[in-house]
Amino acid sequence: MKRKSAISVSSIILSLTLLFTGCSSSDDTAKEASSKPKEIVIGNIGAMTGSSATLGKAQSQGVDLAVKEINADGGILDAKVKVVSRDDGADPTKSKTFVEELVDKEKVDFMVGPTNSTPAAASMAYLQQNKIVSILPIATSTQLINPNNPYAFRLIASNAIQAEAIVKLAVEEKYKKIVLVADTSALGTDGMSVMKESMKKYGVTPAATVTYKADDADMTPVAEKIKDAKADVALFWTLGADGAKIVRSLERIDYINDLDIIGYTGLVMPNFKELAGPGADKVTVVSAGSWALEPGKTELAPKYWEIYQKLIAEYGEKDKRDTSASIIASGYDAVYLLKWAIEKAGTTDSEKVKQVLETDIQEFDSIYANHYEFSKKSHEGFPVSDLVKSKMDDMAYGELYKKAE
Repeated sequence: MKRKSAISVSSIILSLTLLFTGCSSSDDTAKEASSKPKEIVIGNIGAMTGSSATLGKAQSQGVDLAVKEINADGGILDAKVKVVSRDDGADPTKSKTFVEELVDKEKVDFMVGPTNSTPAAASMAYLQQNKIVSILPIATSTQLINPNNPYAFRLIASNAIQAEAIVKLAVEEKYKKIVLVADTSALGTDGMSVMKESMKKYGVTPAATVTYKADDADMTPVAEKIKDAKADVALFWTLGADGAKIVRSLERIDYINDLDIIGYTGLVMPNFKELAGPGADKVTVVSAGSWALEPGKTELAPKYWEIYQKLIAEYGEKDKRDTSASIIASGYDAVYLLKWAIEKAGTTDSEKVKQVLETDIQEFDSIYANHYEFSKKSHEGFPVSDLVKSKMDDMAYGELYKKAE
């Protein structure tokens, strides 16, 4: 009787062991399966209408093309990617509302944009509160990237980086009377502030600081103030349409030939020359060196030329669209950067994706900048060394820029 009882107890223990082992294995498999996303949702917000429409459209074209390619290649972690886009018209109130809608209703996993700095600033707190990793391909406001926004990463050169670049150029080229020009928006105010700080750094005092209201129809007063200061160079912190109107006004008061203009990237727009007229030849900008043609060259370096041809094939030559290829490339890079980081992390978990972006970024093969420089201390990705002075002239205008000789 004792022997029989012992066998029964052993059998029961073995059965229970097998049962629990089987359950554990099944649970692990189920857990692993449930951790894999069925769909990855990326929010995309930009100004697709209004005076900044060329920016929002370009970002969206880059995002859409990247997602189209990624889904055709099997998605990310075997999950299809869905883009949910909103046009905020550069309105910060709309942008904030759309961000809340995308996070709460559309359940976005990641965000690209907003394109404009003021809407991005209005939207940022909600994204950080919800731990949404967001990529900023276009917005340049200095304050957007800081320790209070730990899930935000920027691809383009910030206002502070660009301000130092254009002031450095003006000082090194030994201009005597430097005038600073910016509008009174939040973006313009930030731009004027960082230009002044850079001037102090180089021990130079501006001959004048000129401000105006964005989208003013008549820029003659701005041009006259530049002339009254007897400027030999004006540093433009203006968006393209406003900058072009100022150039036209300088021509009308017969001062454009006495002046050089150096602008930040916001000045760049595909139809700048058409709007600015002959005076556009007096304008140079700081831009991503990877998208600037070397003197005497008609093609970019192979990697960038390949993506440029791809963008043309998808969206047409410059006369068939009003967007800039380099800005499309920035939006395109934003999505591929997320893909790379998600796959490297093996998950869509915000903390793990953030950690990859902060520590392994050297492995990412970018096509907007030569490389990005994120770290745990800084989420500013664009390397200062990549900024070059580029000539906006007739060669492939609005697409590529000739590197100034």
